[in-house]
This record gives sequence, C-alpha cells and structure tokens, in this order.
Amino acid sequence: MQTTAFAVVAILAAFAAADSAKSNSAFKTDVSNYVLDDSSYTYCNPGYPSAQSYAPLPGAKLELVQAVVRHGDRTPVNYIPNDDSTWNCNGIEEETYLHGTGESEKNATGSFRQVIAIPKWNQKYGFSNKIWKGSCEEGELTDHGKRQHNILGTQLRAIYVDKLGYLPKELNSTDEVYLRTTYIWRTKNSAESLLGALWPKRGIAPKDAILLHTYPKRIETMYGNTDMCPQINTIMAQLVASDGYQKFLRDQGPLMAKLSDIMDVHGSSWKEGWDGYFDVLNARQCHGFKLPCKHIDGVQNSTQCASAADVAQVTHNANYEWAYKYRDSPQAQNLTRLYIGSFVGTLRDQMQDRIAGHTGSLKLALYSAHDSTVWPLLGVLDAGDRQSLWPPYASNLIFELWKQQNGSRVVRVIFNGEVLNLRNAWCDMNACPVEKFFKHIDAFIPSDIANECSN
Repeated sequence: MQTTAFAVVAILAAFAAADSAKSNSAFKTDVSNYVLDDSSYTYCNPGYPSAQSYAPLPGAKLELVQAVVRHGDRTPVNYIPNDDSTWNCNGIEEETYLHGTGESEKNATGSFRQVIAIPKWNQKYGFSNKIWKGSCEEGELTDHGKRQHNILGTQLRAIYVDKLGYLPKELNSTDEVYLRTTYIWRTKNSAESLLGALWPKRGIAPKDAILLHTYPKRIETMYGNTDMCPQINTIMAQLVASDGYQKFLRDQGPLMAKLSDIMDVHGSSWKEGWDGYFDVLNARQCHGFKLPCKHIDGVQNSTQCASAADVAQVTHNANYEWAYKYRDSPQAQNLTRLYIGSFVGTLRDQMQDRIAGHTGSLKLALYSAHDSTVWPLLGVLDAGDRQSLWPPYASNLIFELWKQQNGSRVVRVIFNGEVLNLRNAWCDMNACPVEKFFKHIDAFIPSDIANECSN
C-alpha cells in the first residue's frame, strides 16, 4: 500500500473533539481494594513518542527495538440492529497483485483493489439491512486509523532515524526489520501504514518487500487463543461467577439493562461484561456519530437514547473490568499466563537471541496486534493505574534493549510516549537490568502451554 505523508497536527486537531469522551470518577468497588482514577483518560487517540522529549540512555548503545502496537481506529466489531450509521473506509486504498516466488516483476495478473460493497436494501433479497451504510466491514481499519499509524511511524522515524541514527534513513536491507501481524486485516493495514511513514521512499518491487509474518488463526499467540486453550474460558467463568464480580455487575445492572434495551442486544456476552457496550459506543463517539436510540417496530424513538454520560460510565466500568481481570484479581496471573504468556516468551527469546548475537542485522521487530495483546502485556509488567486503562487506538508499547559501557544490558519500556510506570515499582522501566526483567516475566511464560491449557 502506498500512502502520502499526513500532517500530524491537522489529523490530531480534526479528532480533538472526539477525545471529550472521558470518565470523571474513580474506581471504588468491593471486588478489589483500590481506587483507580480514570478522569483524564481518552480512548480515541494514543500518546505518541516524541523526539523532543525522548532521550537515549547515557553511555549506552541501543541493540534492539521491539514495538507492540494496537491497530488504529476501526469500525465496531459488534453490530447492533437498526444501525443507520455511515462508515467509509475507501479514502486510503490498498492494491494487491500476485507474482511467482523469486520473480522480479509483476506477473500477468496485474493489480487489484478490494471494494466493500453494501448495496441499498430492496426488501426482496439480500441482507444489507443488517449492517450500517458505507464502505466498511465490521472491525475494519478506518482511514483515520491508517493515519494514526502513519503519525506513529513518523514519530518513530524522528527518534530512531533522525535523532539516534539507529535505523537507516532508507531501508536497503529488509533483514533489519521483522514484522508480524495477526491474520486480521486491520492489524496488517496498521503495520503497512506505520512502516510506510517510517521509511516513506520504499519501492514496490518484490525484492523490496518486507516479509509480513502471520500465524494461522489456530495457533495464534498474540491474544488469548481459547480454541487451543479452553482453560482460559474456564478461569474467566470462575472470575465472572465470583461473589465480588457479580456484585459489580449488579451495581451497574440498571445501566446495562437500559443500554441493552436501547441497543436491542441480548445474550450472555452482553450480560457478563462491558466489552460490547464499550465497543459500540466509543467507536461512534470517536467519530462524532450520534449515539444509539431505541427503535420500536423499526422506527427510532428519539426520547430513549444513550447519552455521553452513559458512554463515560461504560468506559469507566470497562476500564475497571479489564484491569481487574488481567492485573488485580486472584486469578490474574494464571489467566494472563495462559492468555499472552507464549507471546511474552517470544519477546524474551528474541532479546536473548540478540544478546547471544543470533539475530543477524535485525534492529526493529514490529508486532501489530490488538488491545487484547497490549493490555495483558501491561498486566504482566504490573503497570501503574493510569497506564492500566483500556489501550487507546494505535497504542504503542516499546521495548528497548541497551548495552552499557560495562557490558551489562538493560531494558527500557515506553508506553504511548512515556516510560512505563509500575504499580509496585519492582524495577525502573527506564533502565531495568535485563536479568531482573527476565526473572519477572518468566513467571508468566508457560513451560508446557499445552499441558497447562488442558488442566
């Protein structure tokens, strides 16, 4: 995909109004014994690394950068009946073509451009009345989401190319980059947008292609693989059934019942957590769309609608829920271990291979994934309260491996432009000795994932 450069300031300003979706309360619940303030939280845009505030470690050499990013702004993944929103995703397009392995030129297939077609419903055939209007699939990266990652790539270039001289100005050897995404389209497009800004002059010849690694869905490890690890669902069910968590659901039950009625959504997934409500409401609020209203016999009732206050409380509830599940509950370590531990092992092994000199010329490893990747990683690290909230679109968690003058190595962890703050300060994330870092994360890496998932 080829994109033009985007103006950072203009893009951020265009969506500034959407960041007004904030909650003004603090967590006070019987389920967990803490108060977590999310009053300054915003979901629509992340914090970006900045060359102005970034400082290299004095007297140390940067050896490896691992960036784990969430995809950018997307359409909702949960559909609600009677949705009359219009989502357009055709302002930044992607062209593809096929060629034989090793060939230097395109073959005769030529290029193709995928178009999402949602025809006007004619009441006689088809199902186009079961989705919104426009040109977007459910969960598709929007044009703004592509721009968010273009901004992130521009900021990373300012740091690692222009300021540090660590990455090359032009990518002449793709061996310096390792790229992995999930099989889901939006993570691939996010990575393309980011790398397109990190190295904006790359060609489109096959020899210049960056290898984009994906695992088959069946063996994916960058989020909780419940098909291969049903024990995740078992632990989650135990957590949801606990007395404290059930009290939390009862306390917020009136709001859940109100929104379920307005949105006409039902079933266990809409009764046991706030994910779906969070997705439906925040995706719309980030774009300035009107919030859902109740429909009676297919006709909208404008007097019964979700409000901005409802969105704020849903966001608050969802922030509490995920922080509790992946960081603070008695089951959190075991859940997180099975959910993301295999991927934590991948990150650790890559660092160890770099220390041992087994990674060749690799300088940057980019993993483009989901909130369900970034958030459990923050739980593994025991991130502080302010950084344990739902990762905004295009969130970026960066691991830097540095070699100091005395030969020792340290790890720096940066989340959305800030050095990660830890709840229990088990290490300084600006320069954590690698041995101490490995010792901490090793507790979350399964030694036999298949056995642990089956028991």
